Amino acid sequence: MKIREKFLLIITAVMLIILLISYGITYSYFYTVIFKETMQNQRINVELNRRMANNFLESIYYTAVQLVSDKALGDYLSISPEDPLDAIRVKFSIEDQFFHYATHQIVNNIYNYRTTLFLSDQIPISESFEAKTLHDDVSTATSSIFSNTNIKNENWFQETVKNGISVFLHNDTNEFCIARKITNNYYIGPHDKNGMAVLVVSVPINQLEQVFSSIPVTENSSFAILNENGHILYRSNDIIPQEQYLSALNASNQGKIKEFPLHEDGHAYQVNYCDTKYGIQFLFLIPDSDIKHILSPLLTTYTLIFFGIALSILLVIYIVIFRLSRSIIRFSSAVNEIQDTRSFDCTKLHVSNEKELIILEKSFSAMIENINHMIEDIHIQNQREKRSQLRALQAQINPHFLFNTMDIVNWMALSRGCDDIAGIVSSIANMMRYSITDSDSIVPISVELSNIREFLSIYRLRHHNILNLNDTTKDDSIQIPKFTLQPLVENSVRHAKPLSGEILEITLQARKENNLSIIEIHDNGIGCDSDELNRHLNYCQTNLTLSTGFGIRNVNERIRLYFGGDSCLSYKNESDGTLTAQIILDHQYYHPPEDPSISSI
Repeated sequence: MKIREKFLLIITAVMLIILLISYGITYSYFYTVIFKETMQNQRINVELNRRMANNFLESIYYTAVQLVSDKALGDYLSISPEDPLDAIRVKFSIEDQFFHYATHQIVNNIYNYRTTLFLSDQIPISESFEAKTLHDDVSTATSSIFSNTNIKNENWFQETVKNGISVFLHNDTNEFCIARKITNNYYIGPHDKNGMAVLVVSVPINQLEQVFSSIPVTENSSFAILNENGHILYRSNDIIPQEQYLSALNASNQGKIKEFPLHEDGHAYQVNYCDTKYGIQFLFLIPDSDIKHILSPLLTTYTLIFFGIALSILLVIYIVIFRLSRSIIRFSSAVNEIQDTRSFDCTKLHVSNEKELIILEKSFSAMIENINHMIEDIHIQNQREKRSQLRALQAQINPHFLFNTMDIVNWMALSRGCDDIAGIVSSIANMMRYSITDSDSIVPISVELSNIREFLSIYRLRHHNILNLNDTTKDDSIQIPKFTLQPLVENSVRHAKPLSGEILEITLQARKENNLSIIEIHDNGIGCDSDELNRHLNYCQTNLTLSTGFGIRNVNERIRLYFGGDSCLSYKNESDGTLTAQIILDHQYYHPPEDPSISSI
């Protein structure tokens, strides 16, 4: 890509980044402003609904209070007339008293609500009233008095007489109902445990929003009315599912949190909660998408304006870059002609008298001169490297010569009947081959055990067979780094102290558990303190007397470098005081070291 295109691409990218950053800042600013304004309007709406609901419920309360404290009503209800005309007269008097309170106390009678008083059928005068239910006279917006004979077993009635008040949705009549238990203070007639009467105010669902004066803050905002048990009685629309309101109620911790965001099923809402008298709860939900929808026209206009300005700026910048880059392009063409710095004419680099390009010309000429010197130095180094390679090839002959010599010694010992010497020489030769061949490789555990047996055969000959190796390993698929077990076995041979009269028994066990290989080396000697050894492995201060050599720290570090995870070497003391070394290899984290010098750790 040419320098002009690069400059233009970089500037375009910068402009795009500026656009994105400014877009994000603008979006955040406008979103914050609109969000605050929307939430403020919602708070006003919530407070207005709360007050309207409380006023409406308070008016019902005052009606109930009047019915409770009305002496005339109590006297009428206490009468047990025997003459039918007297019964009719008393009935009309009771209806007049009730109609007076029902039509004057409940606020704003323009709504098409109805008020019903269900008298206890234990009151003698109740026989003068019809026995109806809330299903009856639904279309008539009036005040009615009925006997409670037909409603005593309905759930809403039972809940009302039990709690004194209940708020429910009457699905059959599609009405929002508030019921209160009434007991007149002056009533002296027959006693009914369910009270003297139940007052029910029923409001059609389609007029609830007028009663509570709810105005949607955004296009899809909605509210729900719930009773004190958290059951939804009404939703202003079906755009927001019922489950979202129940989640909002739970998230509000049953009303303790009044305003909060809600994220549910990939949708985000702003929730406002308020409660009113008698356990009625309101939940107002505003979808975040509504706020973003309001932002969309503003951001679209802003983006178009920015793009127009950005394109104009890019055009001006391109013209400036074209003029400034001509000398640089000519210089790059001269540099492109370089095939061999030793034969290149540096005067071709002079393409302009501008100060910066003169400095670049001098620097490039000096660099060409340095490159020519480096080429000569590299030629000399190549000659030296070839001589070093010849010396290395010659040095490789020495181990082979040593192995051949040991084979001759082995043959001579056998020919003279010195089998023990031949065995030692053979074991030493095998151990040397094992140690110098691919010392960082991973080998089956059986190969490592073969090397250990060579070591022990030499030790047995020296110490008259006072030790024994018990190998119970059956799984040859376990792979370990070379020299993982040999230092541990050597420590048992050198430091374990079996009881008097016993030979040293070394037991090696290996098994696989899922992705782990677990190897244990145990001897019957009285071993060292396992805590001290583990502290030594973790580079803590200990009282151990240490010897030089391969060392258990080296083994532990190589295990961790090769396998990682929970792989490690650790020690534990058995109940009889003997010592067990345990190796854990986590094969799922196995990674051989890239540096070949790792074997020297």
